[in-house]
Amino acid sequence: MALLLSGCTIYRSEGRKQFESEAPTKISASASFQLKGCKKEGRLETWFNEEFPSQSYELVIAESDLEIWRTHRGKRVEVKALQRSETGTQSCTYEFANDVVWNLYKDQFIRELENNLMTLE
Repeated sequence: MALLLSGCTIYRSEGRKQFESEAPTKISASASFQLKGCKKEGRLETWFNEEFPSQSYELVIAESDLEIWRTHRGKRVEVKALQRSETGTQSCTYEFANDVVWNLYKDQFIRELENNLMTLE
């Protein structure tokens, strides 16, 4: 449980707070964009996910420290972002209302992730 609480504390970085406060103006409320949750993955879970990725997820972007995957949950689009650092892997799940909304905001969303969204420090 301490690890989970530690992950929440790490997740609440200043960059994250700034993104959340600015998100409504950057991504309209009608977009129904929302954060579903975040966690810090252990080494075993990270290895397992790398070796056996879910068949239902499609890789959107793969960089050395950031991967973004997408899948459908009914009409909704679920996006999983993984950020790697020397201290571990941070995993966050987001939800968009549908494909139209995802495609409309995808590039902006990815830029925000690359810039400061999931800082592990």
